[in-house]
Amino acid sequence: MKQVYTGLPNGVLALIFIMIFTINGIAAYYGNSLVPNITRITSILILLTLYYIYRNRMANVFLTIFLFSFLGDLFYVFNLGELSSKLSTTFYLGSYSLLVFVLLGKFKRIKYEGLVSIYLIVVFLLNSYFLYVLYGVIKENFADNINMVLSVCHGIILLAMTFFAFAVYLSQETTQSIIFLVMVFCFVFSDVLTYICNMYVFFWVFEFVSNMLHLASLILLFTYVYNHHKIIKVKPKMSVEDYLIKGSERLTA
Repeated sequence: MKQVYTGLPNGVLALIFIMIFTINGIAAYYGNSLVPNITRITSILILLTLYYIYRNRMANVFLTIFLFSFLGDLFYVFNLGELSSKLSTTFYLGSYSLLVFVLLGKFKRIKYEGLVSIYLIVVFLLNSYFLYVLYGVIKENFADNINMVLSVCHGIILLAMTFFAFAVYLSQETTQSIIFLVMVFCFVFSDVLTYICNMYVFFWVFEFVSNMLHLASLILLFTYVYNHHKIIKVKPKMSVEDYLIKGSERLTA
């Protein structure tokens, strides 16, 4: 497996996550919604602050992903009615769509070997069937067609993101691809638990786990972006000696 840089000191992120996990767990157990809401709103701001302490620039696509996620969290916390819920889902869809866009850039370089191709076809068929079954279940729960369309698009984006993340991981098997795959899993399970709490039955454990998975996915996204820019910055340049060696090889060829 190819290795890449690990980015910001892992102990710092682990300590922050454990502290937030403990505080939010206590708050969720006692039914305090203020602490989880503050955590959800401030998490991206804190991560971006940490990022710009160590780095000067961020690619526009990643900055837009963080911006859309922040707006989605903002409208999710300050839920003033149906419009806020729709805007929250729309911004989440925007951030997930950009993540799929990032994966598509890597998907073009995938080597389609026999077993990998068969596995991807099976995963695609299973995801398609799951989406069809999911549509049959949720279509009766929505009186508003806009909410139904947003929910269906949400499911499609999550399945597409999972499929492409698996494909990239099977092809590359780098630390970056593992981080991205785990991040996608966290986003998916967090959204599924949120959907269960909002549409079927509310259970404080589900809400707590959903919030923590959402936070974990943002931390993994932060780590992926940090590693991405660090790899680009330290990409080795060709030395004069290597240039002369390659030039002589072309002349003698």
